[in-house]
Amino acid sequence: MKQIDLENTEKIDSGFKIPENYFEQFEAKMMERVSKEKEVKVVSLFYKKQVWISSIAALFLLAIAIPVYFNMAKESNLDSNTIESYLADQQSVGTTELIKHLTDEDISELQNALAIDNVTDETIENYLSETANLDYLLNE
Repeated sequence: MKQIDLENTEKIDSGFKIPENYFEQFEAKMMERVSKEKEVKVVSLFYKKQVWISSIAALFLLAIAIPVYFNMAKESNLDSNTIESYLADQQSVGTTELIKHLTDEDISELQNALAIDNVTDETIENYLSETANLDYLLNE
């Protein structure tokens, strides 16, 4: 191999040469090559997986939601007799707790339904005398 003397040689050739007017013509040549190539469609490898995963998730959601909906639809509303008997059996629920949850409209509806304004003392005494559980009413 030929030895290179760096101190005495002014210029060392790299061995690579650039053609004349290369940089001036580079852009035009590149645009020509790009315009000749076809447009290629790119399809993601994970696209089919996304469709399958989404459909499985939707079916899973439906499988859970439909039985829950029909079970909730089967539940019947409690009638007033059931609620009254429950509240009568519960000793922890007092009249003060019930009154806290009543609005002014509820109270006026109760007064109209019971016709408290038209009740006299004699009517109340007659009711109390006929009531079997008078002790319960007096202790409450």
